Amino acid sequence: MRRGLRSSAALFTAALTLLAVFTQLPASVKAESIFNGPRIDELLFLYYGTPDAEVTAIQKGEVDAVSDLIRPMDIQTLSSNPELNVTYTEQTHYCYLAFNLRRPPLDQKALRKAIAHLIPREKISSQLFQGLVVEPMLYEVTPAFGKWHNPSVETYPYDPREAEKILKEAEFVHGEGGRLLNPDGTPVRKLAFITPTQEEAPTSFEISRIITSELKALGIPVELETVSFDALLTRVYTKRDFDMYFLCVSGLGRYPRWLYEFYHSSLDVPDGENTPGVHDETLDRLLYAFRFEDSGEEEALAHIHQAQAIIADLAARVPIYSRFKVEAYRKGWVGMINHKGAGYFDSDSFYTWLNLHREDKRFGGVFRTSVGGKVRTLNPLYGTGAYESKIWKLIYDSLLTSNPYTGEPMPYLAESWEVENIVEGDVKGQRIIYHLASNVTWQDGEPFTSGDVKFTFEFIKKHQVPMWLPAVERVLKVEAPDERTVVLTMNGTSMFNLIDTGGLLILPEHIWRNVGDDWRSFQPNLEKHPSRPDLTKMVGTGPFILVDHKPGEYWRLKWNPTYFKRVPERVEAPTAPAISGLTLPAVLAAATMVGGAAAVFAWVRWRRRVRGV
Repeated sequence: MRRGLRSSAALFTAALTLLAVFTQLPASVKAESIFNGPRIDELLFLYYGTPDAEVTAIQKGEVDAVSDLIRPMDIQTLSSNPELNVTYTEQTHYCYLAFNLRRPPLDQKALRKAIAHLIPREKISSQLFQGLVVEPMLYEVTPAFGKWHNPSVETYPYDPREAEKILKEAEFVHGEGGRLLNPDGTPVRKLAFITPTQEEAPTSFEISRIITSELKALGIPVELETVSFDALLTRVYTKRDFDMYFLCVSGLGRYPRWLYEFYHSSLDVPDGENTPGVHDETLDRLLYAFRFEDSGEEEALAHIHQAQAIIADLAARVPIYSRFKVEAYRKGWVGMINHKGAGYFDSDSFYTWLNLHREDKRFGGVFRTSVGGKVRTLNPLYGTGAYESKIWKLIYDSLLTSNPYTGEPMPYLAESWEVENIVEGDVKGQRIIYHLASNVTWQDGEPFTSGDVKFTFEFIKKHQVPMWLPAVERVLKVEAPDERTVVLTMNGTSMFNLIDTGGLLILPEHIWRNVGDDWRSFQPNLEKHPSRPDLTKMVGTGPFILVDHKPGEYWRLKWNPTYFKRVPERVEAPTAPAISGLTLPAVLAAATMVGGAAAVFAWVRWRRRVRGV
């Protein structure tokens, strides 16, 4: 079993080495300074619906970049185009099969483990990816995480005989026609495996089809149910209406902190990340201690290794593969930054969007890129997908950012900070003091103050916003002693306190104060600004402003001339022609006419990056 995986990995590495020979980035990609921008006038995100349409668009010059290339034929086609560069980046990413533990028969662990042994990883890798961009995997926390990886957990290599043995030991039997029967003799009901349509996500569909065939061969009744990608996310995250599904996540960061979000019972709520519905008291205690209480690596390692063993035994999610980030962009553009674990044009590739510019000019132009997939909502408290976060992360900011090369924390909305351990009564905690930058304004001209930070922390905690709740879980008190200082009192001395609180996106109080309990349905991009007719309520402090969009077709962002980290000598550029209400071809024509074309805290924001493949 493991020999096979190592062999595949060797082939995978060799193939990438060969491909790298003709896909090196030009030296000019390395910018002199990456922390100020943006340099382009506008950024146009376009939605194409299918991989075929996306590849055709960049071939015809309609877009300047596409990200998340996964089909070998697309990679080979674009690699042979002399007008394009194709890049490969190792990313923190994996794809998995998940089960709904809330209803029978998948509430029975034996059945889940048997199915886990029916996933032909090697076949998926060779047949669908030709061994080029995918590496089969058996662990959720892979060896790439170093000491945080527990190599001793139970794994589920492809082995139909082992699957049959597990079912037999659990007293499942095969009845007439080979159909699987429950231990009580009743037929196992037909399972619904929801998957995106073949047109929208052909690779996801084919993987789901292969797995379904393996289950049927063992008498497990299952049926593929095709839905749109946004409908799949709604059923999985909000309604919990599924038996099985296949998805991917990326941007997992340096530590396996996502395990808390994936498996703690408190996150088994609508829009929480515990989509399988795992409830295990021992696991809860271990994950909570690791996430919020452990102040040193030794105790954190002990807790997360024990947690991984329980998670593997539960088999609620079964890892299938990880893949490289493959992207293509048009030659003549420079300034791209390869973000550690994310690549050049990802939702976490913040400094690419700041530094991107034409090779022959320092400022100006329009960069056109595929958004990559269906955008469900631009509400930053509700948008779980990788695709919508590409947009809102360029509008909203957080207190800290991370170095794109190392992942280490850096100042952002907070220009400095202090962390000190404290004792209040019998409680050991921390005090984190953030000193805010003085030259920040909201995009509508309102001043940014500590009041906005205080409001954001209290709003998310009061309304128990699942996507961001772990970031404020241990915040006991938020104080704003003056307009430029925020003081957080933390319950516990967790090594992640600074990472959690520093990565929280900050909302404008003057826009969000009246949203209240309706935060899920709030669509800031669809509501007019109360005093600025040129803006919507989608107002942040970030480098780009949303100035026009047609949901499902395009989103046009203009550089923010009052951005607090703009290039000092840059001045306001003439406003580009309006394209509101135009059809997609007209949008592309307008983009060509005008030029040819939230701060990232990767450790925290991984959970917005839900992908189809």
